[in-house]
Amino acid sequence: MITIKEQQERKNTIGASEVHKLYNFDNQSCQDMWEEKVGLKQREEIDNDSIDAGNILEEDCLDFYARNNNVEIVKNERIEHETIDNFIVSLDARKGSTPIENKCIGEEVFKKWFSKKVSNASDKFGNLYNIPINYYLQLQSQMCCLDSERGILLANTLTQEEVLDPLNVEITDIHQKELFVNKSEIVWNEIEKRVSYMLECIKYKKRPNENEYLQKCLYNQS
Repeated sequence: MITIKEQQERKNTIGASEVHKLYNFDNQSCQDMWEEKVGLKQREEIDNDSIDAGNILEEDCLDFYARNNNVEIVKNERIEHETIDNFIVSLDARKGSTPIENKCIGEEVFKKWFSKKVSNASDKFGNLYNIPINYYLQLQSQMCCLDSERGILLANTLTQEEVLDPLNVEITDIHQKELFVNKSEIVWNEIEKRVSYMLECIKYKKRPNENEYLQKCLYNQS
């Protein structure tokens, strides 16, 4: 959970976890975010057992990953896009220039990600996964700001009992799955355009509109 100071700092910025809301500027989630950014409404914190477990176990999950893979990682950085001011991603960690996004999820949820057809991630064994679009766009945004060829999603699967009692969970190989997301130039290009438009709307307190955005894109291409 971010502090009040961090909330104020992020009012004029777009972060990686917010990018999925920009894929239709007319959606209520995007409109709510814009209203929060320009001060028309208070930020609403999302709180549930899985999020609480993730916050409590994040440090343990990242430390286990570093030990288990014998690698050095850097934690808790904020990285700004090279050319888009105020497009700033917050990293759980990175290995070199590779972002690492840590998630704690239920075992049954993870099983539903496994896919033999449509996929946007894979593991070291070549198994394919279709991870949620918000996680995918979050990682692509982080990769875009770091100019990285690949991102890592650490999916730590918990039983229902562990979700409710995270203080007594010791992360092991049984919990942690390492999934890889590869760079997509097409996705990066769309992210950059949508983030730039949203930042403009925030700066000038102009309500975002999907049709206006699409018309701007067509005009810039002509």
